[in-house]
Amino acid sequence: MLVLATYWSTVLTYLAKEYLLDSTYTTCILWHSEFDFKLDTYVPLAMVIMNAQTWHNDDDDNLIYKMKREEFTERGIPYNNWILTLTVALERNHCESFIVFQEQISEFAHYFYNASIYSIWRSTRSRFIFAYTNELFEDEVVYFNDYIFHDQPHILLVNAEYLNSSIFHIKTNRFVGPRDFKDNPESVNLYTLQLYDALNQEIMWQSDDTLSSKLQNLQGREMVIGVFDYEPFMVVTYEGQPKFYDRALDKPQVAIDGTDIRLMLIFCERYNCTIQADTTETSDWGYVYPNATGLGLVGMIMDRRNDFGIGGMYLWLEAYQTLDMTHFLGRSAVTCLVPSPNRRINWALPLEPFQAMLWLSVMLCLVMESLALAIARRFEDTMVTGKTGSSQGWQGWAKSIQFACVSTLKLFVNQSTSYITVSYTLRTILLASYMIDIILTTLYGGGLAAILTLPSFEEAADSRQRLYQHKLTWTGTSQVWITTIDSKSADPVLMGIMNQFRVYEASKIASYSRSEEMAFVLERVQFGHLANSEPIPNDALDRLKLMVDDIYFSLTVAYVPRLWPFLNVYNDYILAWHSSGFDKYWEWKIAADYMSAHRQNRMLGSQKLNLNLGPVKLGLDNFIGLIMLWLMGMVCSLLAFLAELWCISGQKNLPKQSNNQN
Repeated sequence: MLVLATYWSTVLTYLAKEYLLDSTYTTCILWHSEFDFKLDTYVPLAMVIMNAQTWHNDDDDNLIYKMKREEFTERGIPYNNWILTLTVALERNHCESFIVFQEQISEFAHYFYNASIYSIWRSTRSRFIFAYTNELFEDEVVYFNDYIFHDQPHILLVNAEYLNSSIFHIKTNRFVGPRDFKDNPESVNLYTLQLYDALNQEIMWQSDDTLSSKLQNLQGREMVIGVFDYEPFMVVTYEGQPKFYDRALDKPQVAIDGTDIRLMLIFCERYNCTIQADTTETSDWGYVYPNATGLGLVGMIMDRRNDFGIGGMYLWLEAYQTLDMTHFLGRSAVTCLVPSPNRRINWALPLEPFQAMLWLSVMLCLVMESLALAIARRFEDTMVTGKTGSSQGWQGWAKSIQFACVSTLKLFVNQSTSYITVSYTLRTILLASYMIDIILTTLYGGGLAAILTLPSFEEAADSRQRLYQHKLTWTGTSQVWITTIDSKSADPVLMGIMNQFRVYEASKIASYSRSEEMAFVLERVQFGHLANSEPIPNDALDRLKLMVDDIYFSLTVAYVPRLWPFLNVYNDYILAWHSSGFDKYWEWKIAADYMSAHRQNRMLGSQKLNLNLGPVKLGLDNFIGLIMLWLMGMVCSLLAFLAELWCISGQKNLPKQSNNQN
């Protein structure tokens, strides 16, 4: 047993020094009773020993596992002891590298991907060492056919003929080259990197290949991208060049382009991989459910049908919990096309020249004029002319007030009075009132002329605040437009706007854009172009206006599966792409090649109203307020006429009745 321990300890110590020393986090070792080994103490690794035979037996661990079980049950996630233990190990111990033995290899490989999805902690530099002997199982292909062996480059397999052998075959998986998507067991294709003699602690034979070389030349390995037509991020056409294989069954060849797609095209030119498209999903980015399943593009990534999800995808917390994301690809914002403001033409148009406070001041001025004229007329009757009789008492005041009101209204409309004044007091007040009234009427006439000839528009819901105040419904083809909004941290205005969002099909949006009073969501990409305008027809753009600000903005990323081996390399590539300035050039190039410049200019130009309308013919609508005032005056005069007739007829009947009595 001492020899056995020495040989396995020697080879594993050697591999730990060669491949695991650059690990940032913990190396977790699944203990196996048949492999009694001990790593040399001078290997500076943070290690955790995990015994698969006694999962979580101590009290402290039981509490952690109980909480994780409750979380899985609440989210509806199916699990077993392997999934539960590996998930807790990832979250609690931050296991980045693993050493696994013999029959535990198949269980670990089968459930590790599930644990990596369910764990909120993740690593982009995972390393795996699998140790086994041929005497314990013969058919190694059966044990090495899980997803991890197809899609992880940093895998080492330490193989010996017997438990006490001193010669070890250090193997690895092929990884590079075309993949067999039919899950052919033979496609794993393990091969030997080294022959190691643990007795003499020397390498007997070594291949020219290394683990790091796998990521430098992928030798045509396929990269499957889920795409649909969403300019300028993704462009799908069947006439352009070059053509790519489409994994959708009914469309074997497709041409794809776009800002996000070009990024992957250049990446594959650099690292020698092959692009394949999947146009199965035609219109939606998708959604991730709490039970770690999804639909749309992100659902296809979780199901391992796609390797890469792009197309203006925002920072979605739900997706981040089960997927990995790249560095930011750009900044994108959500805005809307809202109904254009209508010209302000209504019955209140005659009131528009003056503000409410000024109208109140005019009314107060007229009341003061009437009061002054009434007092002056009463003064003239009693003090100047010396009239008696009917001019005394309340009848005199009634006539003075009647004179004051009628004279005030006449002066206000520039009409003279037939009353012959005697006192200079009354003449002075009439002159002062006439001067004030002529100034007011002149100002009013000028303001009314300006309103009738210059366009005046109603308030449009063309800002974030006004969209909230108008409670205007806004719509899009997917719930994704509001998925980015965090209901716990959003302000009340944004929450109110979110509650007004509705999801409709593209055909209904096209119909509503011609008639309904609602807003239609657009995406303002990083360098000013507008995406998601295809559902809105050209003939509807005349009645819509672009908002002057954005509802919200976010950074766009690409989503990839957990344990995607190219994430670090791709992130460095993205930063170099931003530094070169190609991000701006590609957006403008894609917009020029595939998007209508005329539509873009119309939508961007609608942000500012075009007031250069030229001469405007006045119609009945311009005078509807004046006509209503005239009709009101006619009705009032008719009622006054009927009242006078009734009073006169009543006065004529009174003397006749008294004569009959006599």
